[in-house]
Amino acid sequence: MRRMSEPVPDPREAAFLFDLIRTRYGNRLTAEQLEAVRRGVAAIVAQSAALRAVRLVNADEPVQRFTPLRADP
Repeated sequence: MRRMSEPVPDPREAAFLFDLIRTRYGNRLTAEQLEAVRRGVAAIVAQSAALRAVRLVNADEPVQRFTPLRADP
């Protein structure tokens, strides 16, 4: 089984992305909406850190879905 490193989200990444969104769209959003956006950005950064923690090599392939062949009755 492949070992995964511990996902560590970078709080600076979330802060940078939120500041970018706030700069572009902050005048159109209320304080509650901005807080919801902040939480959403933090969740996306955490999920992307988890994805980055999975180490793949060049030989790794997608998981193939197994569907057994059913004989007609």
